[in-house]
Amino acid sequence: MHSYKIKGVIIGRRNFSETDRVITVLTNNHGKQVFLARGVRKITSCRGPRVEIFNYIKSQIHQGKTWDILGEIETINRFSGLRQNLSRVAAAYEICELADRLIPENDHHRNLLKLILDHLKILNKNTPINLDNFLFNFKIRLLVLTGFWPEGRIMGNEKINHFIEEIIHAKIKSKSLRL
Repeated sequence: MHSYKIKGVIIGRRNFSETDRVITVLTNNHGKQVFLARGVRKITSCRGPRVEIFNYIKSQIHQGKTWDILGEIETINRFSGLRQNLSRVAAAYEICELADRLIPENDHHRNLLKLILDHLKILNKNTPINLDNFLFNFKIRLLVLTGFWPEGRIMGNEKINHFIEEIIHAKIKSKSLRL
């Protein structure tokens, strides 16, 4: 069995079987990857809190036949400051949802992880912020980095959500979480 190491932000997760979770991680070297985290939903699991959304992690990955398996997991940053404010949590969910839906699996964009980390770090700080402008700027930068929008071209704040929903062929679910 081959193994490799990753460092990345968890941008999505879903339950799988009784005790497992499928984790989507945006990594620097491997792009967006999907892994199976075995046994993390057990009550006695000490790895469960490490595979929460927004966590910046370092992990050993073991290649499996169907899924690559998360091995040892170390949390680099939990972004616990943003978890204290419901509006900031909603903004972080929107950031992660957009990254998850706009970036195809195994697609590698060099600056995407940095973009996500920078925005999560800003949300983590307890400084006043206009979340509407903050998310608008994030969406523009994400669209430019993924090639969906030309750099320097202007788009209105009211049109960007519609534009993204046209690309992903669905509504942005986390948008409804914002207060």
